[in-house]
Amino acid sequence: MVSVIVICYNQENSIARALDSVLRQDSSVPFEIVIGDDASTDSTRAICQEYAVRHPDIIRLLPEEPNLGLVGNYFRCLKACRGEYISDCAGDDEWLGTHRISDAMKIFESYPGVNVVYSDYIIFDTRTGESRQAYSSDDEARRRAPVFKGERLLRKALNRTDSLPYVLSSAVFRLKDLLEVMNEYPGMVCNGSFGCEDVPVIAALASKGDAAFNPAVTLKYNLVENSISNNSDRLKSARFYLKSLRMSRILGKHYGISEKKMADTFRTKSLYVSSAAFDLNDKTLAQSVKKEISSWSLKPSLKCKAYLNLGYIKIIRNAIRAIKHSLNRH
Repeated sequence: MVSVIVICYNQENSIARALDSVLRQDSSVPFEIVIGDDASTDSTRAICQEYAVRHPDIIRLLPEEPNLGLVGNYFRCLKACRGEYISDCAGDDEWLGTHRISDAMKIFESYPGVNVVYSDYIIFDTRTGESRQAYSSDDEARRRAPVFKGERLLRKALNRTDSLPYVLSSAVFRLKDLLEVMNEYPGMVCNGSFGCEDVPVIAALASKGDAAFNPAVTLKYNLVENSISNNSDRLKSARFYLKSLRMSRILGKHYGISEKKMADTFRTKSLYVSSAAFDLNDKTLAQSVKKEISSWSLKPSLKCKAYLNLGYIKIIRNAIRAIKHSLNRH
């Protein structure tokens, strides 16, 4: 009935905990676990192999392949899934409780127009040890109106300035709807240039149906230093957000979301990446930012323009200084 995707890379210290948390689930709804180890260089794969041997009726470890990256690895697993529904658990996260799958199935039965059931979850900062409940501030509102229309979810996913409307790893979704979009428009879902797998999947599902909220806390989402979306490396972080900005533009055009309705994400991300290009004195990044901004019909802020223009002045000034220094030495 349900396929659980577990993608992992060099997570020898957490993968066993992740797998155990899925295996604890109520077995009233049959499920399989599909593991995609992305060419780990530590003992992650060996641990996964041990689990596959111990649970041959439940766990399938996909064959070894060269490193595919997050997007390639996720969709390789997705294509191997046999279930009608999909859920996932990252190799450094952990499912909480034992009824995540069975509760989701009951909610699907109650709301026929829904193709996603997502739950509340705990965000745990592995660096500071602090944790918080994701939806504690608006939990009551979600309980009163648990169904969110697909169009609203689509707009929120593409016009986000912080968090997504829901975290894919807290969700169970109907595979059929996703496959319809993937088969017709593969580049709108599985696209390595987007830099992520969750936003395109959420957008595709939202284009086909609504989502329902399960107030139970079913996931411990670990914020790990230097993950793709939580990276202390300013250049890597800027490149990620530049890809995200491009992705919103492309998906918005495909799904009919006007750029005006994505003004928040345009304003926030264009400012972030332009300031990064200035601070890092990175000409290549600055050129990429200018190219992406010019692809939008929206106008960047004056502050954004200043960062980009001053960045070029900074580069020219440094080049002149280098030439003068070289001449003085000779």
